[in-house]
Amino acid sequence: MNRFLLGFCMFFLVHAAFAQQTTLSGSIKDSLSSSAIAYASIGLVDAQQKVVDGMVTNSAGAFQFLHIKPGKYTLSIKFIGYKQKQLAIDISQQKALNLGTILITPVDQQLEQVTVRGSQAAQQHRIDRQTYQANQYKNAVGGTALDVVKNLPSAAVDANGNISMRGSTGVIVLINGKPSFLDPATILSQIAANDVSEVEYITSPTAQFDPDGKGGMINIKTKKAAADGFAWVLNLQGGLPSIDDYDNRESQKRFGGDIAFQYRKDKLELNGSANYLRNDNAGFRDGDVNTIIGDRQTFFPSQGERSFDKYNFGIRLNSAYGLSEKHTLNLGVLASRRFQDRVADIHYTNRTIQPSTGQELSRTNYFNPNLQNKQGEFYLLDFGYQFKINNQHSLQLGAIYEYANIYGSTKNANIENGSDTVQWTHNTYTNPLRGLRLSLQHNWKLGEADLVSGYQLRNDKQEGNFEYYAAENGTANLQLIPEFTGKLNASNTVHALFSQYDRKFSKTQLSLGLRYEYYQRDLLLLHTNQEYPYSIHQLYPSFNLMHDLGSGWSWKLAGARRVQRNNNFELNPIPEREHSETLEQGDPELLPEFTTNAETGLVKKLNAGSLFVNAYYQHTQNPIQRVNSVYADTILRRVFTNADYASRYGMEVGGEGKVWPWLKLNAGLNLYNYKIWGQVLNDLESRTNQDWVYSLNAGVQADLPKNWSTGLQVHYLSERPTVQGKDSRFLTPHFNLSKAFLRGALTAQFQWQFIELGDWGVNEQRISTYSHDFYTTTNYIYEKNVLLLNLNLNLHKLNQVLKLPKSEFDEKEF
Repeated sequence: MNRFLLGFCMFFLVHAAFAQQTTLSGSIKDSLSSSAIAYASIGLVDAQQKVVDGMVTNSAGAFQFLHIKPGKYTLSIKFIGYKQKQLAIDISQQKALNLGTILITPVDQQLEQVTVRGSQAAQQHRIDRQTYQANQYKNAVGGTALDVVKNLPSAAVDANGNISMRGSTGVIVLINGKPSFLDPATILSQIAANDVSEVEYITSPTAQFDPDGKGGMINIKTKKAAADGFAWVLNLQGGLPSIDDYDNRESQKRFGGDIAFQYRKDKLELNGSANYLRNDNAGFRDGDVNTIIGDRQTFFPSQGERSFDKYNFGIRLNSAYGLSEKHTLNLGVLASRRFQDRVADIHYTNRTIQPSTGQELSRTNYFNPNLQNKQGEFYLLDFGYQFKINNQHSLQLGAIYEYANIYGSTKNANIENGSDTVQWTHNTYTNPLRGLRLSLQHNWKLGEADLVSGYQLRNDKQEGNFEYYAAENGTANLQLIPEFTGKLNASNTVHALFSQYDRKFSKTQLSLGLRYEYYQRDLLLLHTNQEYPYSIHQLYPSFNLMHDLGSGWSWKLAGARRVQRNNNFELNPIPEREHSETLEQGDPELLPEFTTNAETGLVKKLNAGSLFVNAYYQHTQNPIQRVNSVYADTILRRVFTNADYASRYGMEVGGEGKVWPWLKLNAGLNLYNYKIWGQVLNDLESRTNQDWVYSLNAGVQADLPKNWSTGLQVHYLSERPTVQGKDSRFLTPHFNLSKAFLRGALTAQFQWQFIELGDWGVNEQRISTYSHDFYTTTNYIYEKNVLLLNLNLNLHKLNQVLKLPKSEFDEKEF
């Protein structure tokens, strides 16, 4: 019995001793290529500078120390050709401490006659997102981040620049993980394509992200410093004379440039850019409209110029500074300006008949010169603070402030018989926006799991002033028209609480999240003193699962609830006469869209690429539609309204890889069935429209001898239904040819955009809508065969190429 008690006590003491000891693990990777570092030396030193244990990493770069007692340690990492790295570690009572991935930096050595080339995978698939390297899309060089996004397998961009992902137009854009109050096209146009390193398409965002955007999120990652020191890249672009100008009044101008830098030194990291882009586009419009009012039917077909003069410029700066091992500050600034003139000089032929008899009641021709101007200055300030309490707990505090000064005007004139002015109109507006986001987030490491919880506050305010002036009967004395004039104040506030649980198993990743939001919208018409309040409490759950099936196969399953809130343009009830034939107006009682998404898919890793296939389903309540009704015999009223329901189910297939070492392919096909139904405006019967829709993005890039390369990228969006009609297909092919000089420090590129060699209908889109009392169809024809020249200069590489040779005696004998 005594021996048994003694043995039991010894077992208990040993077990207790080991229970207080920790398993320490992690992995070592190259900071540039993210590849594993095998056989790196790892040493564990205690507070008295005594070596406790040591080992080398395995073939996967992983290491593991067992039975480490609580205390303060230093982890020392050494490997030939890399800078030594030391990490301070505080081990308490936890059973396991996983340091995750530790990056080590290569020593900056200049080796003569040695060329090392490496590249990251062009596409990567993770549990909630797909990641694409921006440099694989050569047709975007010299453009903006919007030109990069157009190439994503699931993306489609129509003639008006509207982005849709998997067929959904509701997409939220993040810049380096930070959201903006601006619409996707506006924020993407402020970032130069050459400043983009990666684009992430987050198909099923987790709870710490805003639930806005039924189509998911696009995260633009800008370039950062990979090693200590400065790195500069300069890009210049110019356009050749237009081939097709459609007899437009002015020739189109296309030129621009951007410069980006990255700097890292000790605890400080800076990266920034400045860009300017003038990108005019010639165009033409061909339309036909007829309306029925009682026993009068009016036809007014039209033709004329529709061209754009536009430019944008901006600066961006991001900084990070490590105050200590536990405290880090981040600061980001974005400032930009956008300008756009849209000229629409349209010739109309009006004819009115009496349908019951066929008798022609009137016929007249008139000319409608139309100039719409949009301008804006945009400013964003982003502050972040991270506090690492210990190895298990950390806090993040964030604040984003935005200010946008948006303003513009529309000038219209109806000139009959080429000389007599019947009517002048002039719309002006100012619409400044101010927005603030605050967030507090707690991260808790639970062994192989992470629990993220926090609070977020969003508030934006917009003050609109809209004035409409008109002069009748040929006079030039403009008078204010109260019916189309007004002021409004709009405010949106969101309080959010969220909790997100992520867990990694040996072959499975699991993510569960829940977000609660209280949303309040207040809209006040100052000129009528009418108020339109709206508020709602909502829960937004999310679920993501990814499982490694082996042999390079992975399986994904995800589901989430999303919302598409109404923007102030959709809510604004003050009418605007944008064209001679249209009167635009919002609806202050519009409801947000609520969407349930579900998807599943497979990913296959190849030796030189990857393939993926996803099936998805979306069901939307209150889908927002832009519809037409008859306002007058020659004027359609264009308004926003909610349909009842919409559904979308489909499949996307894509991949990228090398067919041969010199030939790369990328492709993505999205096929879905879209159905929308509901009562529109005052129609007595509900409307239903349904059809199959598909989009294709495909490209080929070939590396040729003597540093030449060439490629072709094609985007195709098929015809698709709307609640009142359909939008036609949209096709845009692009060609590029590049030549690298000075060991890659200088690259010259020729781009041939919107290739039209026959009558393919490239860069054209026809929009048609109809009801019992009207029919309208308009074909928007944009410029084809745009030729551009681009020069890209990497100043860091050039400095290495032009470095003077070293003296052998100076190195050896001094």
